[in-house]
Amino acid sequence: MKENKRKALVQLRRTKQRFAAYISQNYAHKARDCRTCSEQCCNDAEFVNVNITRLEAVAMLLTLLRSPRIGKEKYEQIITRARSCVAKYQLSKYGDTFSRTYACPLFEPKQGCLVHWKAKPAACIQHGCYEDWRDLPDEIEMRRVEAFVARLNRAIYGETQWAPIPVWLTSIVDEFPEELAEAPLYELSIPEAK
Repeated sequence: MKENKRKALVQLRRTKQRFAAYISQNYAHKARDCRTCSEQCCNDAEFVNVNITRLEAVAMLLTLLRSPRIGKEKYEQIITRARSCVAKYQLSKYGDTFSRTYACPLFEPKQGCLVHWKAKPAACIQHGCYEDWRDLPDEIEMRRVEAFVARLNRAIYGETQWAPIPVWLTSIVDEFPEELAEAPLYELSIPEAK
């Protein structure tokens, strides 16, 4: 992995961690605890419309590959879920990608977000179930984080294309496997697209 990309991934992670600390300090105590909430927003195919950049997808996949909790079989299940989401919800990189909804393939019942601590998107960090609309986090800081993420992505790839999480995950695995070349802790056999 090129040094610039490695640095960008570190900057991405630190930026997201600072944003998570900001949300935690200022807003999270006003929201329902996701661990005890019965809503499971991330698994709601009519709710989730989170779009990410290619750099964020690489960070997510590297997080999964390096996680001691996720072995080869679980990783392959996640990629298969992502492929299913793309097909089932007709997701793509083109058109109005923010208008398409899907169930997040990175959500695991009883575990939550599989990339929570290291690669969670800003929109997911900011999300919470608030009883009073006045407790909702302002959008300004999230927009700053997303603008920074877009700049990092542009610096590495020359452009920024936002797409749904499942689209970028499968695109990296299928079209840009070299992005993950240094990461695997085991030999990958990625399930083929059907």
